[in-house]
Amino acid sequence: MGKTSQKKRDKQITREIHRLFWEANRQDTVGMTVGLGLRLPAWALIHISLPLTVAYAIQAIISRDFGAVPGYIRQLLLIAAGFAVLWSIAGIYIARCGSGAGAYLQRKIFANFLDKDYDFYTNTFFGSLGAQALRLRETFNNEYNIGLFNTLPRILVIIVGSIWVIASNSITLVAITILAMSLVLSFTFFSSKWRLKWRRIVSEENSTIGGKIGDALTHASAVKSFAAESYEERRIMRNLDALRKAQFVSWSLSVPADVGRYILIALTNAALLIATSRLYQSGTISIAIVTVVQLYVIKLISTTVDIGELIKSYESTMGSAYQPVKTMLIEPGIKDIDVAQKLPKLRQYPVNFNEVTFRYPDSGKNTRAIKGFSLAIAPGEKVGLVGYSGSGKTTLTKLILRFMDVTNGTISIAGTDIRELAQKNLREHVSYVPQEPLLFHRSVAENIAYGRPSAKDKDIQKAAEMAYVDEFASELPQGYETLVGERGVKLSGGQRQRVAIARAILKDAPILVLDEATSALDSRSEQLIQKALWSLMKDRTALVIAHRLSTIQRMDRIVVMDKGQVVQVGTHDQLLKDKKGIYAELWAHQSGGYIGLPLEEPSE
Repeated sequence: MGKTSQKKRDKQITREIHRLFWEANRQDTVGMTVGLGLRLPAWALIHISLPLTVAYAIQAIISRDFGAVPGYIRQLLLIAAGFAVLWSIAGIYIARCGSGAGAYLQRKIFANFLDKDYDFYTNTFFGSLGAQALRLRETFNNEYNIGLFNTLPRILVIIVGSIWVIASNSITLVAITILAMSLVLSFTFFSSKWRLKWRRIVSEENSTIGGKIGDALTHASAVKSFAAESYEERRIMRNLDALRKAQFVSWSLSVPADVGRYILIALTNAALLIATSRLYQSGTISIAIVTVVQLYVIKLISTTVDIGELIKSYESTMGSAYQPVKTMLIEPGIKDIDVAQKLPKLRQYPVNFNEVTFRYPDSGKNTRAIKGFSLAIAPGEKVGLVGYSGSGKTTLTKLILRFMDVTNGTISIAGTDIRELAQKNLREHVSYVPQEPLLFHRSVAENIAYGRPSAKDKDIQKAAEMAYVDEFASELPQGYETLVGERGVKLSGGQRQRVAIARAILKDAPILVLDEATSALDSRSEQLIQKALWSLMKDRTALVIAHRLSTIQRMDRIVVMDKGQVVQVGTHDQLLKDKKGIYAELWAHQSGGYIGLPLEEPSE
């Protein structure tokens, strides 16, 4: 990406951060309006009225007008009481607005990440996504809202109020003040631009490091089994070095910015001191005004420091939010059309593959995982798919679920191209059991109920019994309420597959897609599960992939694939008659206890 394109991209992301944060606060417009509305007069009381009252009290003491002092003391007490009331009410509304906005923001990024397509998940570290979602909310709560409801209104009140008070007493002094503040703010603004680039690098490296750490910890058993702890540490060192460098440069650049700002502030102090002393000597201003000017100058000086810190905070906000929002802006490749169709309500659905060709985006032009695949599955028909590894079977399951779109050709259900269906509607009609079922770190019962969250306990229990989950669930420490661990690590491969099958049974969708659903089962479990699967497939359209040919012997038809194409179609008995066919070869190998592979296994 060129420098010009990168700058445009950075501006787009910055605008989106502002829009997103403002949208989050607007979820509670009353809280935001009341909070900001009361913070302004609260700051005016404490930063404008209070020093002005103190200045006039000092003048009364110097002029020995002691009778006026109690009045000023009462004013100070009223100012304190007014500030306390306004600040407390504002604080409650701001807390309500901020907490609601933070929750909205986290829900927004979570929904956005969930809405990404299959390709996004295959190319992204999951650990970095969780870190990004948390960091965006923390950035919003800890930096953005503090600036919006606290620092910014205080700065505005001090600048406007102080300049107004000084201007009402001396045009010369206010001119010096405005000129000096303009210089300080300009210097602060331009110096901040040096650091923003490095803060973005810090954000990106933090996300990458979080992803790599999450990836290693998720597969900790593999790391330990290969004694690869040192390798994993070395693997993140490049990112840690890049992060260290970016942090060092970012923090180092703030040093000359701080030094330059404080030098300008000191020069401002000196200029105002000279001006006030000369004006006082000439009798143009009173000692009270000298006191007021010095008090406000101190306020303004501290405010320029606050502005510098606010800009630093803004840089930090933009840097921390950069990577999460950049991820949010990634458009999914698989989208619903504007007016999506819905599948008609049928008892059984026909599925048709018509000259389907698919090529993975990162593969060569002539490398196709699926080549001109055609297959018409009648309503309620059970079709088995077999072939060597890499023949394209699993790719077909991803295509029918529209995790990916076909390169050419069409896949239709009940005569409707699945690209014209809403993805949610399509997947509601399909029960899918993948080759490696991944379970949530939740209870056994919750994992089964994921197929139909509204299901009653008796329905969950029935599905579990049909998938023979009850055989091992009853022996778990808390039975069906036992947590299965991240990705189901507490269960064996066969147990995870049974839970996944129970989930599909409970979903009760009219189309069933099984991708090696019995591959991790022992012989006894496989026999039991096959009974459950046949009950499940009754009156449903089923597409079943299996290496174990015993799983698909009874299918209405068996389709044999090789290099993404259909090479044989028939029943089990019909295919065995072709002694030189792939199916007969697979059957012979399997009957002997070994499933062979071709010498050159095609990639999928």
